[in-house]
Amino acid sequence: MRLPYPRSFSSLLLVGFALVTLPLLLGMGYTAYVQERLAAQTRSAIAITVQVTRTTRQLAEDISTLQRAAGQFYVLQDPQLRAGMRDAHEAVDHALQTLRALPFGPSNSSRIDTIDQREKVLYSQLNDPTNVGLRRFDSFATEFGALSRLADQLTVAGNAMVDNQVAALTRRAQTLRTVLLSQAAAAVLLSVLIAALFSWLLSRPVRQIDQAIRRLGAGDLQPQPRVQGPVDLVFLGQQLDWLRLRLRELDEQKLRFLRHVSHELKTPLASLREGVELLADGVGGRLTAQQREITQIMRGNARDLQQRIENLIGYSRALRQLDPLVSGGVDLAALLDALVRRNDLALRAKRLRVQREGSAPLLQADRGKLDTLFENLLINAMRFSPVNGVIAITVRGAKEAVEVIVCDQGPGVAEEDRAHLFKPFFQGSRQPPAAAPGSGLGLAIAREYAQLHGGDIELCRTQVDAGACFCVHLPLRPDLRAAQTKAHGVAAAANTDQNEAAGALEGDPESSSDWVSTQPSDDKS
Repeated sequence: MRLPYPRSFSSLLLVGFALVTLPLLLGMGYTAYVQERLAAQTRSAIAITVQVTRTTRQLAEDISTLQRAAGQFYVLQDPQLRAGMRDAHEAVDHALQTLRALPFGPSNSSRIDTIDQREKVLYSQLNDPTNVGLRRFDSFATEFGALSRLADQLTVAGNAMVDNQVAALTRRAQTLRTVLLSQAAAAVLLSVLIAALFSWLLSRPVRQIDQAIRRLGAGDLQPQPRVQGPVDLVFLGQQLDWLRLRLRELDEQKLRFLRHVSHELKTPLASLREGVELLADGVGGRLTAQQREITQIMRGNARDLQQRIENLIGYSRALRQLDPLVSGGVDLAALLDALVRRNDLALRAKRLRVQREGSAPLLQADRGKLDTLFENLLINAMRFSPVNGVIAITVRGAKEAVEVIVCDQGPGVAEEDRAHLFKPFFQGSRQPPAAAPGSGLGLAIAREYAQLHGGDIELCRTQVDAGACFCVHLPLRPDLRAAQTKAHGVAAAANTDQNEAAGALEGDPESSSDWVSTQPSDDKS
């Protein structure tokens, strides 16, 4: 059972902060508790130490006092001096009772009992009326000496007990320090783990939203995984899904627009071209030189209009992968030479020279799509090259890939245009003054076909400012199916509904192969 998220992102943040600080607070509380226990044990040990030291010293003094009082009584024979001897006896008895209450241990307890018994026997003998006189008192010196030695031994035992108490306190302090350090490390580790968990919980919906935004920005209109997290972030994910549906609707409208344009323009354009051809053939009568010039202009404009419509259709087909890749062995050098020969008239019109050098191994690729790719680059270079210019085509073969570089001597690409160069319908700021505006689809189609083969195309950095160089990277033996999926993982997100909406554009019976040709497009560099 999954635990529910808090209602909002801020509440999840507060809960995470509280749980992160909880181990630290518990650790601080436990530290205060054990420190208080140690302080209480220290106070108890100090009290016992003071009492043991004071009582053992007092016991030795009381035995000495008893000896002095007895000596005075026996010398002076004054009955009132018996009270001093009695007080000293009671003091010894009190000191012994106090020592019995202390944790002296069994051996010292027996020593206390011995002192008590011998002192009582000695005191009873001192009170015996027959034992009077200095000579009789001297006979008790041995017993008083024994009591003094026993009291000294008890003092030594008390000092040893004090040393044991200090050593025990030292061990407790060291143990406590080790425990506190371990507890602090465990608390910090637990806090870090909780912080990492909540960091993941906090960043997970944000990452999901970020991925959804990136996919939308890349044109991926497939349903996105549902955002899981606080309610406000879930609502934001729902808004993004609404935006996805809206973009999908707009994309379908674009496809319908292309379909309608193809239907609306096909018939009048076909009639226009047929009429122009009839006029050019002299069906309506012999044409003057001026009339023939006008028909040539009309023929060229009609052809340009058809080419632009075909560019739109070709880009749509490439983007949605309607034409599957047909793999075969392609001699890249021969393909480029054939392209140059096919465009020989256009090259002669601007007195352009093509310099091709290098070779590459046989390439496993779709020849038709590579033909369109490189013809778009060649026509783009022809469009921007000056009269009497040179177009350089370099082929470089490597172990697992091939690189083709197409360079012109035109004005080059402005720095601010580089980021948008391969976007469809983009027109660069440096356009040739005498050329008609292009459709802005040639480079977009070229990149799409390069990515279909698992490669890519980019604008190369040149050593000089003038001219533009395009580098095409293609693997020698790509996994065409995997490359196709990778290149169109975003575009194929238009799913079956979009394909059905676009099906009429390419699958309409009226859209014959004569209408949808493989003419390349002019471009925008």
